[in-house]
Amino acid sequence: MPEFWGAIAQQISRAITQSASVLPASVTAWAQQAFGFIADPLQQPILDCDAHRVIACTSRQVGKSTVAALRALYLALRYPRSLILMIGPVGSQAGEILEKARDFVTELGLPVRGDGVNRQSLRLPNGSRLIARPAIARTTRGYSRARLIIIDEAAFVPDSIFRSLTPTLAASQGSLWLLSTPHGQANEFARFWQDPESGFTRFQITADQCPRFSAEFLAAERKMHGELSYAQEYLCEFISQGVQLLTREQVRAAFLPAAPVPALAMQGQTRYYFGLDLGKRQDHSALVTVELTWSLGPQDPVTRAHRQLPHLTIRYAARLPLGFETTGIPRFVREAAQTFPLWAALRQPGTLLVDATGNGHTVIELLRADRNGLLLKPVSISSGYQARQLPDNYYSIPRTDLLTRLKLLFERGVLKIERTAAGVDILERELIQFEPGGRQPEHDDLVMALALAAWQAVEDHKELIGMPASPPPRPAARLL
Repeated sequence: MPEFWGAIAQQISRAITQSASVLPASVTAWAQQAFGFIADPLQQPILDCDAHRVIACTSRQVGKSTVAALRALYLALRYPRSLILMIGPVGSQAGEILEKARDFVTELGLPVRGDGVNRQSLRLPNGSRLIARPAIARTTRGYSRARLIIIDEAAFVPDSIFRSLTPTLAASQGSLWLLSTPHGQANEFARFWQDPESGFTRFQITADQCPRFSAEFLAAERKMHGELSYAQEYLCEFISQGVQLLTREQVRAAFLPAAPVPALAMQGQTRYYFGLDLGKRQDHSALVTVELTWSLGPQDPVTRAHRQLPHLTIRYAARLPLGFETTGIPRFVREAAQTFPLWAALRQPGTLLVDATGNGHTVIELLRADRNGLLLKPVSISSGYQARQLPDNYYSIPRTDLLTRLKLLFERGVLKIERTAAGVDILERELIQFEPGGRQPEHDDLVMALALAAWQAVEDHKELIGMPASPPPRPAARLL
């Protein structure tokens, strides 16, 4: 009897292999021929897309799971012994596409069985496997040579899942499909969608483009859930979740091709502010340099004098490796300071704010012993409401004050980022994902270093945030 069923299985496998060789080149045509499935006009180009990186931003309930199941099954039939991975935020969501594929396999009259290893899996007679897994990085690292990886609801999965999965495609030159409705701006799906250089082929289907939604239903949904929720769930708009310090648009708008060059007569007013965030056990030490320059504004109709306008530009950002030797930090700071014009330091030394909260006192003493020409201001970040000076020239600055000033500078458009500056790509990612409550998936070391430097710039020049100009600052901090 086992020989009988083995022979049957071999016949089925040969039949599938032969039929796979004559499958239509178009998945759309195959789906219609095999199942009578007629794809919507906006579904057709997704089904037939052969790009290695595909991202589809869609409304809820427009059939993206059905499209993904058809594409996965087509590839599994066409290429024997293929591996198709289906990933979702949780196991049940990952299994939705697999269940649709299972229904199609049953409709083809093929035997339905698992692969004997994975609980949510489907093995075809030609040796191809379709496996559904939850988006847990440690459970997705054991696979190799995937023909296709589908990440469903990709805006809701941990960002680490992308790093654990994409190496699976290296040897097979397989494809990565990201399917999702938007979910805020602080995730990799939003970054891939909005970055024109991410390498993804983009598709979008909004609810008003789907023939299965009636105008009455959409109007009722808009009324029930409100404009913002409706815009995200049905119109594919990336709405800030309300816990981010800055929106992606605010960060992107801050970039400049190059730092502004002040007029020759105003170059002497250029100042440099350095913020140093000292790393803890799992955090980097980070340094950010902000340049203050001035330009001539509108002319006063009475005095005929031109108003001077301040500008801040981020010129440098760097994170030290985890575990970097503490004794090397002064040299790291000194070398960063020496990259800026000597004439600026001669007119007025730059100011260095250091987060000395916790065990930063040793680094402060090392910095004081290292003569790098900067005014040192050790800072203890507090939960209070007012900045104040502490003994030994330390300062207590509330965290809310640091972050509020940084937010105001971005909102007023006076803080810019030099596109070609070192380290700003990492800083950009931190800024977009940063949450004041500290629950963001990304490190926040560069953001806090920037907040320190920007705080001192505002302290010296309150007009940066629209307040009356500060009196000339007195060098109360100790010169290193």
